[in-house]
Amino acid sequence: MNATKKSKAASAAGVLLVASLALAACGGNSNNGEGAASSAPASAGDASSPAASKPAGGDGGKAVTISYTIWDKNQQPAMEAIAKAFTDQNPSIKVKVDVIPWGDYWTKMSAAAPAGTLPDVFWMHGGQFIKYASGKFLEPITDKVQAGEIDLNNYAANLGSIYTLDGQNYGIPKDFDTIGLAYNKELFDQASVPYPDDTWTYEKLAEVAKKLSQPDKGIYGFGAKLDTQAGYWNDILANGGHILNDDMTKSGYDEPATIEALKARYQLILDKASPTHQQMTDTDAVEMFKSGKLAMIFDGSWDNGNLASSDVIKGKYDWAKLPQGKVKRGNIINGLGNVMSAKGKHKEESWQFLKFLGSKEAADITAQMGAAIPAFNGTQDAWVKSKPDLNLQVFIDQTADAVPYPSGSKSYPVWFAKESEIMSQAWGGAISVEEGAKKVAEMMNQAIADAK
Repeated sequence: MNATKKSKAASAAGVLLVASLALAACGGNSNNGEGAASSAPASAGDASSPAASKPAGGDGGKAVTISYTIWDKNQQPAMEAIAKAFTDQNPSIKVKVDVIPWGDYWTKMSAAAPAGTLPDVFWMHGGQFIKYASGKFLEPITDKVQAGEIDLNNYAANLGSIYTLDGQNYGIPKDFDTIGLAYNKELFDQASVPYPDDTWTYEKLAEVAKKLSQPDKGIYGFGAKLDTQAGYWNDILANGGHILNDDMTKSGYDEPATIEALKARYQLILDKASPTHQQMTDTDAVEMFKSGKLAMIFDGSWDNGNLASSDVIKGKYDWAKLPQGKVKRGNIINGLGNVMSAKGKHKEESWQFLKFLGSKEAADITAQMGAAIPAFNGTQDAWVKSKPDLNLQVFIDQTADAVPYPSGSKSYPVWFAKESEIMSQAWGGAISVEEGAKKVAEMMNQAIADAK
């Protein structure tokens, strides 16, 4: 597919994504399901009821086991609960949930795809979708959509469009995510500093980060980590810079506003208000926060279960909106999907499970177990209520400010892989932040040109 054409389509979808999510956030309570087994009345195109997952007729009724692979162990209990609910309704189809950590996930999937050994059903990321769809590794579900077996209008913000290529549908939306500011209330209380609120700016964040830092005790105010979606991409947007221009044909890394935002984040390391890049390489910033060594970090809604698993900070942390920048409050939004292998041996059974994963029942389980913000319309409020002691509403509220994850072109896998290689040199002090940003821009623009 022509890269420019795809980029324009992604850009248009992105505008609709943010606008629709804002509406979903405002109206999400009207159709909230109370209880994982609750469902709306079944209809021809409704995948929200148990009746939508009829026992598959493949293999003459023999018991079949299909594989479902994910990358987040914190969501494993919810995914296994969904698999159990499905098998309870389809006794002849067992589902084995496998977890491959994110760091290894795409390496193993890239090897399995050409070998024809992909899992029957698995998680898909928007940044990887084009590669797998264009390689014919994913089973199209267009005929199922056209037949009304699944209704992509059931999902917030046109999320189904993320997993469409050349008019073919390949995936069913699972969830969406935004970024929040996690803070350690105990460290704030000890320093008699008020908690972050909606009035916070980036200047205020830096000021408080310096005040809360105690480098001699290994405690820092903020984790200025080298990260994109849960890191400086948000800073860039808030400061008026861009990751890519609107039609995704040019990098924004060499824009003055972008460079200024990157320098401001790196300055926190120089001011010892953040651990060094090496420290955060040796021990991830999230793990530092979980151990009570960081007062604040940016993190995604998907990671709340991980933070909550820490006995050190359990009951001692909360969430706030990201700070206001010079231009706006920046935020990156993304959505995951479920797909099935084109080479799977049990396609009918896999489709029945894939359809169930896209049901309201599955979304309710996801929400009520606090695994992620489900994509199914009307179920997001249950996720907020899953942890009433935390201000999870900030993730929903920030959808109005969010910009879609910039993965809508064939050049994305190329430039994204190289971005961190270059920026790590800057974060490690080998080159200046400005030099690193300009090198990234040059590399991105070449990747975009090569993909045309």
